[in-house]
Amino acid sequence: MANIDEPIYLACRRALGLDGSSEISGLLSNVQDIDALTDHVINVVRTKLREQNSIRDVIIFVRPFVELFMDSTNAPRMYTINKLLKNMVEFHPALAKPFAEGILQHPRMNFTLPALIWNSAMDLLQYLVRFPDYKGIRDIFKLLLEKVQVLMSHTPLQDIEKVFKFYTLVALIMNPDNNLQLSYFIQNEIKQTLPWGKPESPYPPCFSSLLLKFIDSFRPTAQLVSITGRDMLYPIVGYSNYASILWRLHYAKLKFHQTAPLPFDRAQVQPQTELFCYVIKQLNSRDLAFSLVGIARNVKQRITAIEESLADLLIWNIFETNKIQEFEGQLHLWTVTAHIVLVYVQNVCITLSGILSTINIKIASLSGPLYGIGRDWLMWLIGQMLCHVLNKNHVKATWPDYLILLDLIRILYPDNQSLPEPDYRDFQSVVSIAAASNWYFLTTRVIPAIVASPQSTSLPQYQTPIALYLHVEALKSFEDRKLSSIDDYRFYIAWNLVGHDPKLNSPYADTLFKIYILNSSQSSPSSHMSHNVFGPSEGIPYRSLDAMSAHVKCLIARQYYSEIVSKHLFNQSQWAMVSPGGVESFARLLAYPEVEQDRLKELLSLTETIISKNWFLGAHLLAELFTFRLHRIPTSIRAQLLQQFSGILASPQHAGHPQLYCAIQNLLLNLILQFNCTDLYNQVPKLIDSKMLQSVFTKESEEINKVFILCIARSFIITGSESMPAPWCTDFLTHVMQLTPHGWSASTLDAMPTFMAEWYRAHQINDAYRDIRARVDEDYKKLTNSASLANEQEIVKHFSQPNNTTCFCVFLKLTIEDRQLRSYINTFYEIFKNLLTRSMNAHYRTLAEYILREITLQQNHSQTFMQKYADAVVLMATRYNIIQLDRLLLILFLRPLDEAKTPYVHILFYFMINSSTLSEIIKDFGNIAKSISCDIWSMKNFHEKFHCEYHKKNNERFFMEGLIKDYLQPSMDRCLPTYYSNMCLRLLPIFELIISRMFEHMPNARIVDTVLPIAQTLFRAHAAPVTFLYHTLFVYEKKLREKSTFRQSLIIGTLGNIYQMRKMEWCFSNHFTLYIENYLRLDGDKRPLQSPIFNSRYAIDLLHKLVDDILFYFFAPIYEKNSYQYNIDWRYNEFANPSLQLIHCLAIEIFFYTGQENFNPWKLFAEPFITADVLIPRANYLKYLNAMGLVFSALPEYYWSNLFERMYQIFEHPLLLRCSPTDIMDLLNFRERFCTHTENMVCCFVAVVHSIWLHGSISHLQPFLSLVQTRLSQTIKTENQLLLAFQLIGPFLQRIQTESTKLLLEFVIVPYDLIARVDAHQQSFVNVDTIANFLYHIKYIVVGDAIRDRIETVVNNLHCEKLRSRLHFLCAKTDVSSSIHSQGPASAATPQASSVDSSSNNAPTHGQLKPGTSTIQMQYTTAAMQVPPYGVSPQNIQQHFQLTTGVASSIGSDGNQQQQQR
Repeated sequence: MANIDEPIYLACRRALGLDGSSEISGLLSNVQDIDALTDHVINVVRTKLREQNSIRDVIIFVRPFVELFMDSTNAPRMYTINKLLKNMVEFHPALAKPFAEGILQHPRMNFTLPALIWNSAMDLLQYLVRFPDYKGIRDIFKLLLEKVQVLMSHTPLQDIEKVFKFYTLVALIMNPDNNLQLSYFIQNEIKQTLPWGKPESPYPPCFSSLLLKFIDSFRPTAQLVSITGRDMLYPIVGYSNYASILWRLHYAKLKFHQTAPLPFDRAQVQPQTELFCYVIKQLNSRDLAFSLVGIARNVKQRITAIEESLADLLIWNIFETNKIQEFEGQLHLWTVTAHIVLVYVQNVCITLSGILSTINIKIASLSGPLYGIGRDWLMWLIGQMLCHVLNKNHVKATWPDYLILLDLIRILYPDNQSLPEPDYRDFQSVVSIAAASNWYFLTTRVIPAIVASPQSTSLPQYQTPIALYLHVEALKSFEDRKLSSIDDYRFYIAWNLVGHDPKLNSPYADTLFKIYILNSSQSSPSSHMSHNVFGPSEGIPYRSLDAMSAHVKCLIARQYYSEIVSKHLFNQSQWAMVSPGGVESFARLLAYPEVEQDRLKELLSLTETIISKNWFLGAHLLAELFTFRLHRIPTSIRAQLLQQFSGILASPQHAGHPQLYCAIQNLLLNLILQFNCTDLYNQVPKLIDSKMLQSVFTKESEEINKVFILCIARSFIITGSESMPAPWCTDFLTHVMQLTPHGWSASTLDAMPTFMAEWYRAHQINDAYRDIRARVDEDYKKLTNSASLANEQEIVKHFSQPNNTTCFCVFLKLTIEDRQLRSYINTFYEIFKNLLTRSMNAHYRTLAEYILREITLQQNHSQTFMQKYADAVVLMATRYNIIQLDRLLLILFLRPLDEAKTPYVHILFYFMINSSTLSEIIKDFGNIAKSISCDIWSMKNFHEKFHCEYHKKNNERFFMEGLIKDYLQPSMDRCLPTYYSNMCLRLLPIFELIISRMFEHMPNARIVDTVLPIAQTLFRAHAAPVTFLYHTLFVYEKKLREKSTFRQSLIIGTLGNIYQMRKMEWCFSNHFTLYIENYLRLDGDKRPLQSPIFNSRYAIDLLHKLVDDILFYFFAPIYEKNSYQYNIDWRYNEFANPSLQLIHCLAIEIFFYTGQENFNPWKLFAEPFITADVLIPRANYLKYLNAMGLVFSALPEYYWSNLFERMYQIFEHPLLLRCSPTDIMDLLNFRERFCTHTENMVCCFVAVVHSIWLHGSISHLQPFLSLVQTRLSQTIKTENQLLLAFQLIGPFLQRIQTESTKLLLEFVIVPYDLIARVDAHQQSFVNVDTIANFLYHIKYIVVGDAIRDRIETVVNNLHCEKLRSRLHFLCAKTDVSSSIHSQGPASAATPQASSVDSSSNNAPTHGQLKPGTSTIQMQYTTAAMQVPPYGVSPQNIQQHFQLTTGVASSIGSDGNQQQQQR
């Protein structure tokens, strides 16, 4: 009593006559005396309430009354206090919640309390719970559940009656008919407070039936918000929309991220180990794995689930390796596995000791020892990363970490005889001796270091295993001999043992650099002299790099960067030190994950230095490296590179160097065009917010800006977001337009997303080149008329003025009119020299505009005229070296043209590429490319066999060398060294844009048939030809739909040139593979072949290929099935992993058959699932369903748009209409129906839709809105149809919440509109609780109060009284619901406790009594409060409780409990 407010306490005792001043027994003689007494207390209450403002004061005020109640010792006094408290609450209803919480939280309030106090408390609580709003009831109910939690599994007989009273109170609140609390909150509190009735922790027996039945009532709601077969629907790494919350797993438990308190299907609440293993075992899966577990890439956090998955992978590899006879297959399997493991090691999310401990445990559980080559390969992989991992700053290695590896070696090598020494001329020797290398490294490098440390303790001594004795002795001899030459693999074996000691590493590094990197003699270049390239031409062999451990590769890359790149790129006299072999070696090292991350950061830093110092060679070399050797650059790094190299183009010093400008322009084009569309769409808003993207665009790079806009438009189309304008896009377009005002041709706008096209049509620009022909004619006359300008200096000065950009046009006019150039050559030479001091973009744009006007405004468009113009342009580029053809073509095809003028551009280009000079150059390039059987980026000696071979015939110039050679004295060479680039390679991104422009306007077949083969020949050297092909077919699907010839020519021609070189046999179906191979065997007119018939069997075969190759064997690495069979090195492949390549290739194959007779993608791919076709193996139905969803998500809307027509038919299906509303949820439950072989078209259709919508973007869902608003609004009239609509869209609302607020607000209105329509057509609802719970789920998990006004309108106008009663809580404003502005799923609301609102008015709300209720009417006896528990009729409440507890109970007339054991 020490903490009780004494004045209040004494006043209450005095008012009750408990202080000795009056006899309470006299006051209890009649009710009027009690009323008079309570009136007096209420006056005290009224006075105190005026003084109490805060929640704390209310609690202090309430506490004395609770103490009085708990201190009552006889029935009359208890009756008086009970009556008093009820009257106080009736007077001031806000006191109900504090009174109830005070009683339940009282220390004595437990089942040992005397029956008098307990029964009176239960009676009072049953009265009090009628007053608080649902938020207050939630807190009270939570306290009740805490009391339930303390109940023992066996309740003593003497407490049964108390438990029954308590049971009645809990049932009162849980009964939805009483409207005291919304069931969704009750469900949430049960989930949070009590365990879920598991066998190891069951509910108390007396409450088990009540709670379980209540929980089961939510299973239909859980079904409505669950994706059918979600646990069997797997994504594809690098392709699927893995940022979606629907893929999210708990990082430790690996369970699906569930924010709703619902009893989901068992399969959805189990750990998704198979899904996570499936992801981890794919190449380049880091981003998806981190996204699945909700961890940012820059967070250094150990994830044991990854360790477990990788350990399984390594053990599987051991067994699989023992089955592989070919060494190449073994090497491929383990090099790719090493890539997977090192990616996670590099990101510090796993530890070596963690993986090894797991492997030890798993191997110990095997029946026998592991022999064979597999154990050697495991040791090789561990050796790859041993020194690198244990020496990283974040690892605090201790002796037990090393002990694990030593124990593993002893377990794997129990042989009683020493293993023979290997042949060191073979790479296999590195693998065979790997175990001994690891043992030797630990015992000679690591253990001595631990012993020498101050904290060292006595370490156990380990004797070398007998099996490794000869190998260890050999390693000792390597160290004694100090190997200094690369005669065999002993050099690399010995180097791997050195560790991080710089002195010990130096001799090995010097030897390697001398052979492959450094130029020992500068007298003879390895290639054409004019391009200043000297030294070794071949990089470090791939096999040698694989033999090196990770720390050795890092050391080489770091030393090359610090000693070669950062020192010799800035002094022209030292350019010769940068040899082709060194550059190629560095490029190859960057393909290894342990090297890539740190070196990329250094290169980005170096780029900033180059920009500030104006170092041409450094900028040119880095531009070549990033263009031709680093294909899979992360989106964030791409954005930084765009920002930095755009700054170089904006610099006059750099922009005036033609060769450097072309290299950087080519880099920027490749960086932009090779953006991953999904990543770009998701990352652009972040880049805009960080102000990074704004600096990418400059006033000097209109064409680069326009290409980026085209790429943004493409990302909208391919991600399916073209109908959903992003808020940032308008500001983005405005910013670019202000920097470089630009326009587009009408045909290009037609191919853009509608909102972008409309924006450009509303922001037309003025034509700044209207008078270009007149200006050129005027300057031409000034040049040719000697009287117009006094002398040559004035002519040079006139044409060199910054605002005069006609010199290229005048030179072109001279060439076309066959004027003698000799008399003007000195003048032009001086003019062009002046131009090299600044950017020439304006001159190129003027030339392009002049050419366009000349060819479109001429009266005579004869073949001779066009050929002459084309030849003149080509001569300026190839003979006189005045302009660069790739630079001009980029501008030419991005200029805005009228539809009538566009064909002339294609005609001009047609004659240009057929000119003798340019066609010969392209032919030479094609012959060289065709002579190479492998991918040019993985060639053994690219520099000699490809680069130099091309430049011997076509030595490219940039500084008017041709003009000088013909008319002037030769000058000193100014060309920068080139290691990879040439004009044909720079034309690759230009041809991408040209083909796109062609398909936008659709020129005549002759032009297409000429341009496509030439482009496809060049595409043998394209870094990503399949991706380009897929993007083109997707973006221009509408244009190409009826143009089967163009489309098939593009597909078969592009694939035909790379099919054998890139070993693509496994990517397509057998039918299509046979078709391509027949095509390649034929020539000329024989090539048009009869394409295979695409039928249902064909479609299912494609799905089977995806299932069999990718989705079926989750326990095996996906690269295993086909990769080593075809010897595909995924480190240098176009795609990050096989599954990504396969889905693109299958989509291209489907594109090929579009337009074929009876080709209906929906009917071929989806209908077999709806009708349960026998073509689909029943045992793998969900895997095939997953494959179908993946395929449709890779195709444009045309291929899956029939989904919504079929949806309309399903809503009118007789099976749905005839089904009883009581059975509708069972009808929609696909999993249970399928398991019992009773599946139907309705539930199968739901499964199909869920698979497509899960893998697709949210734009796949958007047509559902228009369908509901148009056709379905008139069709849905029954409760069954309503629940089907909920089942379709319910699982995806939370995803829409995280991806599009605008779309969410449109979707969440749909359920209410449909309910209003069904309510108008039927008298009542059967599944009232399911519908209500679903709507509460939307409010509290998804949308909050954003559409409260709309909800109130619908709910208040409902005719169904029961449903309106259930939904009245929706109209109450809540402070716990999720906000539509919340940041991701973490802030999505889950019902939780809230504090008392002290400012609440006196008016009772949900379930409260009205103020006008009289005292007589509110006599609230125990008998009156015995309401049924959930689902039990009032007549059977006591019988129900007796059956639950096995005990009969009753209350005697004296108030004591009577019990009888049954």
